[in-house]
Amino acid sequence: METVERAKSHAVPQRTVSLSELLEGVGASILAAPRGADLSHEVGSVAIYEPGVESELGPASVVLLVGVEGRVKMASTASLLRGSGVQVVVIRGRPGQGADDGEVASWSGVTVLSASRGVSWADLTGLIQRALSVPGSSRPVGSDGDLFTFANAVSALLDAPITIEDRNSHVIAFSGRQDEGDDSRIATVLERQVPDQYRRLIEEAGIFDKIYRSSEPVWISGASLGTRLDRVAVAIRAGDEYLGSMWAAVDGNLTLARTRALADSAQLVAVRMIELRTAADPVKRRQSELLADLVEGGSAAVSATERAGLGSGSAMVIALGRRSGLHRDRPDGTAHLGRLVDAFAVHLGAVYGQSVVAMINGIGYAVVALPSRSHGADADADAARISSDFLDRVGAHGDTILGVGRVMSRPEDLGRSRRDADHALDILRTRRIDGCVTTFRSVYVDALLLQVSRESAAEGFSLLGPLTAIARHDEEHSTVYLSTLEAWLSAFGDIGEASASLHVHPNTFRYRLSKLRSLQLFDLDDADTRFRLMVHLRIRHLQ
Repeated sequence: METVERAKSHAVPQRTVSLSELLEGVGASILAAPRGADLSHEVGSVAIYEPGVESELGPASVVLLVGVEGRVKMASTASLLRGSGVQVVVIRGRPGQGADDGEVASWSGVTVLSASRGVSWADLTGLIQRALSVPGSSRPVGSDGDLFTFANAVSALLDAPITIEDRNSHVIAFSGRQDEGDDSRIATVLERQVPDQYRRLIEEAGIFDKIYRSSEPVWISGASLGTRLDRVAVAIRAGDEYLGSMWAAVDGNLTLARTRALADSAQLVAVRMIELRTAADPVKRRQSELLADLVEGGSAAVSATERAGLGSGSAMVIALGRRSGLHRDRPDGTAHLGRLVDAFAVHLGAVYGQSVVAMINGIGYAVVALPSRSHGADADADAARISSDFLDRVGAHGDTILGVGRVMSRPEDLGRSRRDADHALDILRTRRIDGCVTTFRSVYVDALLLQVSRESAAEGFSLLGPLTAIARHDEEHSTVYLSTLEAWLSAFGDIGEASASLHVHPNTFRYRLSKLRSLQLFDLDDADTRFRLMVHLRIRHLQ
């Protein structure tokens, strides 16, 4: 018999709400219940399930089935949890082909909610926690209390006490369950900063530098710090700016799933910290809240469109960001981007008249109301030209990039235009295309491939297997078969064109191609194989 993962969420008392209230607070696009499900259950906490470790769960727990795949496994897990009194579980996406809503709703008497595949488990935990803590809203409240609430959400997700610290190691929020930590952790929370002796140890060991330079969580052994428990820490960044770090006190390293969850959580904490920093400016705060509603899409965007006076016509989203890796060590990186966003607001106001511009999580977003005559590709091209004019005016070419989303005729679809603009920025960061401005319409194929690549990587599956084998052979034997393959496929088998692109004699190219074929890694005479290899090569250039 499997045991249930230990995932306490009772350190801070939670109010209970009905399942219908929870779904309304999180949002139907993120968390949905099947038709016929009982939505009267009272829930008050969120916890994560992973097979193999004992847990304390009950009727008020919303349990996330992380890593549980397949209808049979999901059904057996639901039955196991029902034996512990659990009434509500959450799965990723639909439970499987052929399972209708009635069947899902009746799995062992447990209500099975479906989470959108586009939302990470860390994001979902935070959204549920806030919906439980803030009646009627899953939106960030921009206060210290929200950071403490979020710290508790991360603590429940990781099953470990959490502290959130600024760049000077001052504790700005912490979760419950700190009594489960060691003397160092308790002292840190009581003093609201890392004690000097531990800070010196961390500095001398180069741990702060390692955390600062890494995009992934860093494990620190308790032995190296003289503490009973180990630590796992992750940097908190907004754009290029280092804001601080988040620390978990753990007994041994985290599982891969929880390490990933900690990294995802740091991105959400960055949003809260930026909101806190700008909360003193009520005008900017209202602008940010208004923009957040607009780019969320759905009913929130309809209401926000009316409040912003954007009219009922078409609109689009333009995203302003920076290429990854540039000026990462500049202490005023996000402030610099903020000044560019302010300048962009003035520029768009002069051209379009009606727009809302603000910064969210290190990216500037503009929602632009378009004249009634504007539509489709023409409007996209106009926005790209106007964006390029802005870069010329401020002299920000190089590190500053802008992505233009598609035109939407309805406010409730602006969330899609925002995703378009984000994807366009992603492609600009790959440097696959020239320039600093692009429209999603012109790069949507590359954007789709990049999304497939990232989702595959997140699932631990590499799309580049065949290419990796060739690259390894090239490295070990000083051959150039990968470039030979790419040239041949790009020229659709034309030896003359392919050899010219590599500046070699056609006979030399034929020899290399024959040697590549002799490796028998794949069948180059098969059309489907050639197509797949071309897709692999395209994805490789996007990574």
